[in-house]
Amino acid sequence: MTARTVARVPTFFFILALFIATSPVFGQQAIQRTAAPPSDKHVVVISIDGLRPDVLLRAKAPNIRALTERGSFTFWAESTDLAITLPTHVSMLTGVPPSKHQVLWNDDRDVNPSMLAVPTLFDLTKKAGYSNAMIVGKRKLAIMAKPGMVDWLNAPEGKAKPDALTVSARAVEILRQHRPSVLFVHFPDPDSVGHAAGWGSPAQVAVADKADQGVDIILAALRELGLNEKTLLIVTADHGGSGRSHGAKVPFSHYIPWIAVGPGVRENYDLTLEPKLAVRVVDVFATALNFLGVAIPADVEGKPVSAIFSKSEKTKPGQKKKSLLPLQSPAFDLARVQ
Repeated sequence: MTARTVARVPTFFFILALFIATSPVFGQQAIQRTAAPPSDKHVVVISIDGLRPDVLLRAKAPNIRALTERGSFTFWAESTDLAITLPTHVSMLTGVPPSKHQVLWNDDRDVNPSMLAVPTLFDLTKKAGYSNAMIVGKRKLAIMAKPGMVDWLNAPEGKAKPDALTVSARAVEILRQHRPSVLFVHFPDPDSVGHAAGWGSPAQVAVADKADQGVDIILAALRELGLNEKTLLIVTADHGGSGRSHGAKVPFSHYIPWIAVGPGVRENYDLTLEPKLAVRVVDVFATALNFLGVAIPADVEGKPVSAIFSKSEKTKPGQKKKSLLPLQSPAFDLARVQ
């Protein structure tokens, strides 16, 4: 990867970024790119592992709450039938259920990504000419980084599970250096704390607030890089949980938050106002491709959540786009890179 740049950021985040830059926690790979993307649109998907909707609502989470006011959302989106981390994330980024992609395990086994037979969001956007990046808090998710299909990959080494602040700072580093058209970010914290202290515990509510801070770090970078008016942001989760576990056929595990913000997206719009609409985790894949103008494979289960867009809010020729991402963070703002 190219040399890292240091931005003028508040002291805490400067120290955090410096720590990450020298830390062995993350392994990384990079592919050199020269061609320009087919459009200036961007997609950022942030998955907050194990974030049950009511846990998010109990947290203060000012930044995610602000996104619901500026975008479209539901707290009744659906996970996969398995409702476990790896199979569900593969479904999120391939648009097909576990029964089709056949990633049915959830451990850190060493698997060649080439064995994943279905196309991922990274595969299709790469082939369409877009750059992409993947920054994850669990190594096993790197199974979706097929050889030559992910331009910038950051995944933990071994069994390390960095927190949301560490992952988000790493994502900002990639944004600043490369400005990928497609960025997938994964925060592992709520799931890890759920298994240790229980879903809905005070500890998990607290860590949901830390994930909210991680979201804010990424939002601040998008603003400072001038990408906020061009970006479709989706904040969601893979599953919920109850007790100290999660899994199939458990309602507490099945429902997840799903929030979309970006150009042309309806503001403060609860998607349950659409009585026939059921938003699912597999719809992230199709919604992202649709926004970028990339063809959606005919045999996928996921569908674009077109209800997030309002015809009256689409930009007319010559009209300046309205930014729907927060203009100013309630916490801090990153300084522009010199």
